[in-house]
Amino acid sequence: MNILTFVIESVITHYMLIFVVILPAMRKEQSIRKVVIIGLLFFTVKFAFDYISYAIEIRQRERNSSFSSPPILPEDSIGWLLLISYVYVMVTSFSAALLVDWVHKGRERILLEKEKTEAELSALKHQINPHFLFNSLSFIYAKVIKLDRETADSILILANIMRYALGKNVSIDGTVNIMDELEHMKNVIEINQRRHNHRLNIRYDEQIDDQSISIVPLVLITLVENAFKHGDLHDPVHSMRIKINTSVNELSFEISNKKGKGLKELSNGIGLHNIRQQLKLTYGNHSEFLIKESEIHFNVSLKITFPV
Repeated sequence: MNILTFVIESVITHYMLIFVVILPAMRKEQSIRKVVIIGLLFFTVKFAFDYISYAIEIRQRERNSSFSSPPILPEDSIGWLLLISYVYVMVTSFSAALLVDWVHKGRERILLEKEKTEAELSALKHQINPHFLFNSLSFIYAKVIKLDRETADSILILANIMRYALGKNVSIDGTVNIMDELEHMKNVIEINQRRHNHRLNIRYDEQIDDQSISIVPLVLITLVENAFKHGDLHDPVHSMRIKINTSVNELSFEISNKKGKGLKELSNGIGLHNIRQQLKLTYGNHSEFLIKESEIHFNVSLKITFPV
């Protein structure tokens, strides 16, 4: 029973210290204050349990012994022995936590590299088709501009959208300037307005105080396209609202639309879930992506704080 109790207590102790105290503190999943309080409460309970268990064992030995024999360890020394053992447990638990965190980060790096390789392979497979379409649109624009100016302008907007999708403006670190992203977003809005004879109800508001900000491309565009695909933009009472602000090292973006009815248009974008994952991998805790949904409206808000 003593051995079984020791094994169970050791497993619980190391599990609590590694996964409830040390790792959450290292990964900043919980505040230091909360972690310290949990650790102190845990060690207080553990100390009381160990001390009482030792005292009970000594009393049982005294009752079962036919002659008086001194205890293995004086009672006034058991407290110090427990404290020393707790320091040893903390050191071993911290070492194990470092190993677990190192393995976890290694798996994340492997997964990220795999996703990056798959994305590059997918982009390579589809590279010929967008280039062909872009060149064809440029050719058609040159032929149509003399006959129909409005149609030619629409073709030019679509060609610019295709050129942006090819990643011509992407820098070495995989980001684009916010002004390029906004220009592309406005092209997407304009081409959709032309498709619907400018009958879509869209309210657009921007305040760009910092034009040097760079972000991951196509994130804002995907959110706008999602509203076009799944929203009802023909109701003047519930228009689609887009608001973007940038300040020093900070970007905020909000979009809301009325939910559409009937069959949903199929989406070939990366999706809201993938956007969340992409933001988490790129910006970590410096991004905030919130989705609010009611019976009528669908709202998405994004906030990114860029490290100085």
